[in-house]
Amino acid sequence: MRLWMVTATIACVGAWTGLAVAGIGGWAFAVYLLGLVPLALGWLIAIRAPATPASGALAGIAVSMLGVPALEAWGRDSWWGGAIWSWQMVGFLILLLVFPDGLLPGRRWRLAASAVPLSALGVTAAMTVTMNHYDPPPVVPSPIMVPQAIWMPLMLIALAVLLMVAVVSVSAVVVRYRGGDERVRLQTRWLVLAAGLVVVLMAGSWAITTLGWTGPAAYNGFLIGIVVLVPSAVAVAILRHDLFEIDKILSDSAAWALTTIIAAGVFAASALGLGSFLGRDSPLGRYGAVFVSAMILMPVFRRVHHVTGRVIDRDRTVILAGIVSFVDRVRDGAAEPESVQETLRALLDDAHLLVLLIEAEHDGYVDVQGVPATVPAGRTTLPLRTAGADIGLVVLGRDSARQRRRVRLAVSAAALPIEVSRLRLGLRRALTEVSESRRRLVSTAVAERKRLERDLHDGAQQHLLAVGMQLRSAQRDLNPADPLFIELDRAVGSLEDTVGELRRLAHGLRPAALDDGLAAALRRLAAQSALPVDLRADTVETSDVVAATAYFVVAEAMTNVLKHARATGIRVRVRQAEEHLHIAVTDDGIGSAPSQLSLTTLRDRVGAVGGTLSVTSASHEGTTIEAVMPCAS
Repeated sequence: MRLWMVTATIACVGAWTGLAVAGIGGWAFAVYLLGLVPLALGWLIAIRAPATPASGALAGIAVSMLGVPALEAWGRDSWWGGAIWSWQMVGFLILLLVFPDGLLPGRRWRLAASAVPLSALGVTAAMTVTMNHYDPPPVVPSPIMVPQAIWMPLMLIALAVLLMVAVVSVSAVVVRYRGGDERVRLQTRWLVLAAGLVVVLMAGSWAITTLGWTGPAAYNGFLIGIVVLVPSAVAVAILRHDLFEIDKILSDSAAWALTTIIAAGVFAASALGLGSFLGRDSPLGRYGAVFVSAMILMPVFRRVHHVTGRVIDRDRTVILAGIVSFVDRVRDGAAEPESVQETLRALLDDAHLLVLLIEAEHDGYVDVQGVPATVPAGRTTLPLRTAGADIGLVVLGRDSARQRRRVRLAVSAAALPIEVSRLRLGLRRALTEVSESRRRLVSTAVAERKRLERDLHDGAQQHLLAVGMQLRSAQRDLNPADPLFIELDRAVGSLEDTVGELRRLAHGLRPAALDDGLAAALRRLAAQSALPVDLRADTVETSDVVAATAYFVVAEAMTNVLKHARATGIRVRVRQAEEHLHIAVTDDGIGSAPSQLSLTTLRDRVGAVGGTLSVTSASHEGTTIEAVMPCAS
């Protein structure tokens, strides 16, 4: 490859020299000097990426674009001076076949590469043997002639073969794109963009010369496209294929080109239609055509842009459409905002992407679920910002300039669920703090009730019982008919009533039976019920707070049955499932829990330990009160 690059450089220098000696100057010579671009870029690729044959193809473009004009300039008074123009296409067609990493495997592609110079040679030969029939004839007749009857078919055959080779070369790009990986596809899009611009410039050159606006100079734009745009696109594709968002550039360019063509067609049709009514030279007709074109321009562009985006920039379009759909589902409540990380992973094809949010309380990061996380070492990160403040990071699983651009685009579109996730983390933290605070208050209250119950039982009750016993002892020495005996008897009875009231109060604070376990306390409660109670209570391991709460749930539910249900029996079930205590109190009463059945206090008591309370009550089918609480609260 280096030998070919050196040879091509020598050939280009010789061509420049030949053009200068031939008297080619001014703008034309400046255009030909642009042949330095593909040659220089070919050398750059040969040095930076020597394994790719694209460098040799670029050098071939430089040689063909400079060598052919030089030979034409030297042979303008010879029979062959106007017969070698087809060789200018050789370098470009070879580039299409070998870009970006060599010929495609298979015999047909090797034959296609061999057919490129042979087809150019065929056009040169056909022009050589038929040029004597041109009008006007060449200054120097061709030494070889064919009968006039066959010169036109011969020329058409040669041009058809050249066109067929060009089509095969273009098809190589299509085949490579469809079978290539992501890198090859991105590289191919760069070539497609430049080649598309060259085709547009060529069509413009044909149109300008056909209308007679200018001569051969109209093709200078096409030549610049060949020697500047295509080599530049090839160099970027080989060395920095992800430098820009090529999909978006290509999609936008195609959208504007198609929109321009459609607008031009509408303008021409409008001008023709209005001109037939208002006159061909009517200013109103021209203004009307402009107005109609302007009216459809933006709607057409939006629609065309959407279509070209789905065809050319499909990945980016799919990413945006997927995120917009996800955001809409979050707004509708059909998706949780915390699933934004999984959504981004799926749309960006990055299974290791992380969305981390700043956790001010712990001076670090958490994931979208609130679990503390650290930034993996050596991974690329992109900041998350809202209202000018940093709120977190996106950690990329796979890194490239293109991937970073797409992540920024996706994160920008997904700003709402990310921000909602952050706010919900703060809300959950606040609710957790409130819940913990309630649990601490409940635990403190239970401990205080236990202390009061112990003080009432061991202190006030015992003291009053001792006083009563002393009064009874003094009463024995008195005559039953003595008024003092009667007063002492009344005092002792009052003391006994007071002790009973204290026992009732102590039992309301915390049943002493809980000291023997929840199941034992519930059996004593069931034994005191006015209705038969079917009790099944497993031996469970819970905190004192939960045990007391469970006892009061059953006691309150049984009290409500006695007051309102008109039931004949009560069924109580208490069981432990994994880390939760399940309680169900069911009656066979009238159901349709009446409005006077107030469970607000009970709900608050259960909620304070992190549990839930529910009531099921259908008419004439009884009522069921269920509570579920964590055992360790």
